[in-house]
Amino acid sequence: MFVHMRCLEMLQLNIDVRVYVASKMNDSYTYQGVKVQLMTSAEIVNQLDEQAVIYLHLLNIHPFSKDDGWPIYKHIMKHNLPSLMYVHGSEVQKYTARWYEFNYRISDVLIWIKKDCFVIPKMKQFFRIQKRTYPFVFPSLWMKEETERNLKLTIDDYKIIPNGIDTSFFEFHNLTENRFKILTIRSLSKKVYDIEKTIEVLENLPEKYTLDIYGEGIYKEQYQKLIASKKLENRVQIISRFLERSEMKALFLNYGAFISTTRMDSQGVTMMEAAASGLLVVTTDNSSKQEFIHDAVNGVLGNSAKKIAAKIVAITNNKSRFEEVVVKGRKSMEVIDISTTIRKEMELLKQYL
Repeated sequence: MFVHMRCLEMLQLNIDVRVYVASKMNDSYTYQGVKVQLMTSAEIVNQLDEQAVIYLHLLNIHPFSKDDGWPIYKHIMKHNLPSLMYVHGSEVQKYTARWYEFNYRISDVLIWIKKDCFVIPKMKQFFRIQKRTYPFVFPSLWMKEETERNLKLTIDDYKIIPNGIDTSFFEFHNLTENRFKILTIRSLSKKVYDIEKTIEVLENLPEKYTLDIYGEGIYKEQYQKLIASKKLENRVQIISRFLERSEMKALFLNYGAFISTTRMDSQGVTMMEAAASGLLVVTTDNSSKQEFIHDAVNGVLGNSAKKIAAKIVAITNNKSRFEEVVVKGRKSMEVIDISTTIRKEMELLKQYL
């Protein structure tokens, strides 16, 4: 969605944007005015020379597959095509950067070998060649430094431009009366989101606080057992469903706080959409979080579940304090509104037309 939002803003600026998706099948569709073409990598390569400038987002490498992004990277390098890459994270992080996802299965070992021994060396090659001519774009300084750690290189020419937040769509509301109702929207298939800590935070909150977890994934049953073991069934529930953007906007209005515990995050777009809507955002003090959230100023930052819970209580038990923090949360999201960030991206891209 955060890639699609860029396309919508480009259309608003009368920019001709064409979206190519590396795929095993051929298809095309138009969504909200954005034309998307699914093609094999080999077919996309044939289209690249005709484009003014190429903007890479989440182009992944899948060895021996028609949707392998590597032929596209190779073509760009070989012909020195004008191109910029927005680094979201998954493209450059080693599997070993997320050891907590390892489940001691053969499939995990194979993914580890593929990512660290095949994908990462190729991405390192692309970065080494590309950085001589074109800058890289990152959502946070932490993501830039994480890229350098994983690829073991230095990136001097770069721009930090966060993923833009659509503050006109996610309108601000006074949600003070809902401040004891907490929401999180997460995939339940990845340990990076540290749902265990989210549940532990609720365990350390007084009885009047509740938590709804919206998400689907393989760890759902495990989390339900954890909730039951802590006797929190009356205060914590998991709602297994995918939310459309409009549904998420409406859902926000039923809550007063949004919790987003994580083991690492390059930014945290959903959390910031919640902040724009007037919810108190609560997150773990690691990775990129201090670049966007200032503790007890425009949200809550903490590490241990007990400390996070204490900070939530301190703010939510005081109506005026709660309102002060969420207003500042909204204002901090307006600074990175999508209309502002896309103009920064377009100014950068236009330098290479």
